[in-house]
Amino acid sequence: MNARRALLALALAAPAALAQPAPRTLSVATLAPIGSTWMRGFDAWNRELRRRTHGALALRFYPNGVQGDEAEVVRKIRNRRLDGAALTGVGLAEIHRPTLVFQAPGMFADYAQLDRARDALRPDLDAAYAQAGFVLAGWGDAGLDRVFSTRAVPGPAEFATTHPFQWRDDLVAEPLYAELHARGVPLQIGEVLTSLQTHQIDTVIASPIAVASLQWAAHLGHMTELPVAVEIGAVVFGRAQVEGLGPELGAALRETAAQYSALLVRNVRRDDDGTVAPLRARGLVVDTPSAAQRTQWQAAFTRTRARLVGTLADAAFFARVERAR
Repeated sequence: MNARRALLALALAAPAALAQPAPRTLSVATLAPIGSTWMRGFDAWNRELRRRTHGALALRFYPNGVQGDEAEVVRKIRNRRLDGAALTGVGLAEIHRPTLVFQAPGMFADYAQLDRARDALRPDLDAAYAQAGFVLAGWGDAGLDRVFSTRAVPGPAEFATTHPFQWRDDLVAEPLYAELHARGVPLQIGEVLTSLQTHQIDTVIASPIAVASLQWAAHLGHMTELPVAVEIGAVVFGRAQVEGLGPELGAALRETAAQYSALLVRNVRRDDDGTVAPLRARGLVVDTPSAAQRTQWQAAFTRTRARLVGTLADAAFFARVERAR
């Protein structure tokens, strides 16, 4: 009798158990290395999302670029082989090219100018990403780009003698190098370390936190103090993937993404500034341009931005960004 009652109870409970939705896990690709500031922020976001949704929604990050370069990652999101990605400006330009205007050389003097401009244009950016089939979930910048080299590069004249890394998919590097009378060496991110080790390249324009995280710092003994640009980034998801979550899980994803993206931006900026002192302690020389060299750099940046009009965006979009600074 007891056995029959137990079987009956199990049969009645089974439909209810089957009705429970299966936990969802979103796949997210990133170039960020394991243990970096970015990955620590992403792990914290995942814990909060799981807590907020009682385990119904989670994130699975693929770090170190294991899902391919950013152009390939964007294609995978479009094909629904991935759900999202944390992208640099280069990857974001694969979705909405004018986004890269925010990373144009010399566009912003500091983070405050970047924040004002992006906040002002955020509604337009959200609409553009949605039209392209994506959700712009939150920013995730990568610090202030500077010139790192094996020798002192205080001005454009010295840069002209270098062999700089040029990311193959980067729309900004080639015109910048043309204005600086240098010739870039086209590579993907994963090829940079080996190319430094074999002396195929001797110069990289990147942020201190990126140079340290990607293990390039050991091969680059000089940093030019003058910032070239703000290295922008953002977390994006496929629009169809987010809409497929339903309203409750979709809202949880968007809200936690906004919360933790803001936290990540603060942490990256803090750690980017804080990376220089440890690098100097290990032998990095910080080279300060003269007043004349600063003027030469800024002139090259201005000419580069002029070259990028029509390539990244029209003149009206450049002007809107500049007015919003």
